[in-house]
Amino acid sequence: MTVNVLIIDDSLSSCRVLSKHFMQLEVDRIEYCSDGQTALRTLTKYRDDYQVIVVDLHMPKMDGIELLVRLSKLGFKGGVIIASGMESRIIEAASQVVVNSRLRLLGALMKPVCASQLKICIERLFMMDSELAPKKPVMDVEALQEAINADKVIPYYQAQMDVKTGEIKGFEVLCRIQQGEQLQLVTPGCFIDLAEEHNLLNSLTDKLISRAMDEWKDIRQMNSCVGSSISINLTPNQLAQQSWPNRLIRYCEEKKLHPSKVTIEITENQVLNKQSQHSSISRLRMHNFGVAIDDFGTGYTNLSQLCKLPISEVKLDMSLVKGIHLDPMAQTILKSLQDISRGLGVELVAEGVEDIRDLNYLEKIDDLRLQGYLICRPKPFSEIMRWLKAHEKVGGGLV
Repeated sequence: MTVNVLIIDDSLSSCRVLSKHFMQLEVDRIEYCSDGQTALRTLTKYRDDYQVIVVDLHMPKMDGIELLVRLSKLGFKGGVIIASGMESRIIEAASQVVVNSRLRLLGALMKPVCASQLKICIERLFMMDSELAPKKPVMDVEALQEAINADKVIPYYQAQMDVKTGEIKGFEVLCRIQQGEQLQLVTPGCFIDLAEEHNLLNSLTDKLISRAMDEWKDIRQMNSCVGSSISINLTPNQLAQQSWPNRLIRYCEEKKLHPSKVTIEITENQVLNKQSQHSSISRLRMHNFGVAIDDFGTGYTNLSQLCKLPISEVKLDMSLVKGIHLDPMAQTILKSLQDISRGLGVELVAEGVEDIRDLNYLEKIDDLRLQGYLICRPKPFSEIMRWLKAHEKVGGGLV
């Protein structure tokens, strides 16, 4: 799929500089608009033609903040980059407008903008929208069905740690599939959409949950895991199925696992606006399950919605964690989430911690859990047990 950019800036020289930087990246077409009104007319008529817009804040006729508000009402689904020469507090305020809308904020940059900043923004776009990213090989449906039938659905575990104490707070269960004679591991990006398209996702999830809950009996016996929980992913479409709360209750009864030790992570790849989805979230919370909004910040759940949903955890998407040590926009989103999570009694998790500079920044933040390769790489049961033994020997922290 192509990536087309619309730059909205009344300075022709700024447009040329930005265009030059974008030409070094994975971008197909770059166009300009010199004012917000022209841009709004263009995006109203051709809004699906542009995957990225770059917005200056100070423009004639219609300023950038008014344009962003109108684009939110228009339902623009592409990514937004704010690029302005105005003071940082105004850029931060404009970022907040985007955060509180359903727009996808890729970056809030002070001019002059450099190519490396735009590169991070484009990488964020690919993380937020897998349809735009370079395609990975996809399993065929026969191979997927065979893997499910042959019990080749393998749970991998990735630990979450308390930012201050290093205490293990939980594990996310990640799905892998063994394929071929050499039992190569296939990651979800190669089969989740296929499973959903061919009505195999529930069977796949059942296999994953059953095996993970059996293995969890041994994991939770480790001294460092006594108070920890296990997180399982459901898609918004699964959440809309009224059967899932009952299925999860039944799993906990069969495996003798208290629901309070199970968190259901809901991927943020669709809007959670169906009554059936809200009903499932409420039922899960009534039965003491945790409910987490995963990948927050990719544009479908805004901050005001968090106050309305009875969730217990929010996970800041890795696209915003990457480079957070030098990104005021991502720092603003984290601060806003902190304020809301404290007020609601909601846990906050930063996932995708892979850069030591980001880790050093996040370690200064209170009331935060961390997840990512620097904390713990996803591991199968035997390896996570070895990792836990090493973790306990060093008394917590990174191993």
